[in-house]
Amino acid sequence: MAMFTVDGQVIATHMPLHGGRHNHQVILVLETKDQEEVQNLLKRNELVTLLPEKLSLRKLREGEINTFNAQIFTGHFERGGKLALRAVTFRVTSRLMDTPLSRTENGHYQLIPHRNFTLLVHKIGSTPSFDQVLLVNTNEAKPNEIYSGSTNPLSESNWPENLTAAGIHFKEELYFESQDFQ
Repeated sequence: MAMFTVDGQVIATHMPLHGGRHNHQVILVLETKDQEEVQNLLKRNELVTLLPEKLSLRKLREGEINTFNAQIFTGHFERGGKLALRAVTFRVTSRLMDTPLSRTENGHYQLIPHRNFTLLVHKIGSTPSFDQVLLVNTNEAKPNEIYSGSTNPLSESNWPENLTAAGIHFKEELYFESQDFQ
């Protein structure tokens, strides 16, 4: 899972793959007794990933597993990341997203409001694709499903007019991965 922090909360996004048991986009809010140490690590590094103990993703998604142990890496744990914290216990406090991957057209996003912030998450489509989580500002309640009109990743410089017209404004990119979806 990739991790980031928003509004003092630790958010983890499962790093999915097409096919097999990892074909779900899952986003969780996590807490740990090491919250301050994890928050500092997230603030100081561009990419932080966690490698959980062996567990069932299905049981985690369905709420049968609410706590787990993990190792924390700066960088990608499968691509040369460095072990930063060993045996951190996490508790799932919220499940923000659980969506199976599909082979649909890219450019579809899911808007996820949570407490004081809103995430805009790209729904991974047919390859080539990408996994992207954005922090956005919204003026008012919006539909959950949004089509951006662009099959390219969104950014401040590539922000579709239809999103601005709908009152959805780019704030920050929190996570981006494309290598696993080529």
